[in-house]
Amino acid sequence: MHDSVVADASGLLVLAGLVEGIVHEADEILALDATSLLVAEYLALRHEGTPDRARVDYGSVGQIVREWFPVRGLAVEAAIAASPDDIDGQSALALAESLQVPLVTKNVELSSRAVPVLRC
Repeated sequence: MHDSVVADASGLLVLAGLVEGIVHEADEILALDATSLLVAEYLALRHEGTPDRARVDYGSVGQIVREWFPVRGLAVEAAIAASPDDIDGQSALALAESLQVPLVTKNVELSSRAVPVLRC
C-alpha cells in the first residue's frame, strides 16, 4: 500500500476498474488536470453511441482522484522529453518525480531513477 501515487490516463482507467490491469493500492491518487481530457476522449470513443455510459465512467474516474494538478508547470519539459505519442505519461512521470511518489501506468516504456514506476 502506498500513501500517494500519480496516475497517467492508463493508470486512472485501471484504478477506476474500467480496463483490466493490476490495481495498486494507494491512500490517494493524484493526476494532472490535462489527463482528464485524454480519459474523456478515450471513453467517448469507447462508448460511441452511448454517451450516458461515457459520462458514468468519466464520473468513476473523477471520484478516485484525490487531487488534480495543473499541467502548465510541467508542459514544456514534458513535451521536450516525450515522444509525440506519450506526453501524458511523461508529464505524469515528471509530476510523480517532483512529488517523490510512485507512478501508476500501463506504459512499459516509462522508467525513472527517482521514483518507482508501478505497471498496471
